[in-house]
Amino acid sequence: MQVHPWLVLALAGGLLGADQVGSREATIEVVAKRGLMSAPAAPGVGGGFVAGGELFTPDGATKAGDGYSHCGVLSVSVDVPPAVTAHCTSTYRLADGELHLSSMRTYKSIALGFEDTTMAILGGTGAYSDARGEAKVTRSSSSDVAYRFVFTVTDG
Repeated sequence: MQVHPWLVLALAGGLLGADQVGSREATIEVVAKRGLMSAPAAPGVGGGFVAGGELFTPDGATKAGDGYSHCGVLSVSVDVPPAVTAHCTSTYRLADGELHLSSMRTYKSIALGFEDTTMAILGGTGAYSDARGEAKVTRSSSSDVAYRFVFTVTDG
């Protein structure tokens, strides 16, 4: 029998004296490697692009899902390469549902990916249908465009 992580965290919170009855919190960590980027090297303001790829367990050994973002370009600098600011909506599909997010991102170079950022969790599906919270995203130090996502999901 598989025990849902929400149940384990809710029980642990109750045993440890959680402040809010009915509120559950979970931390989910995945790593992502970009496999798709549809933006040109110098996108224009008002244009859009799609980016994303596969999600893996923190050790990178097992596929955990996939995640994709649709972004609208808000500003482009005159630097070479141009820095791009974009508003992005994202969906991260995991085994037990989807997380839906929104964020502003800064790309110092489209080719190199976006800088570290925080994303708002706006909801989801399945186990995350009532999800709220935020995700902290940090760039990997590897040569690939890769990120570490830590989702702090609350419910209730």
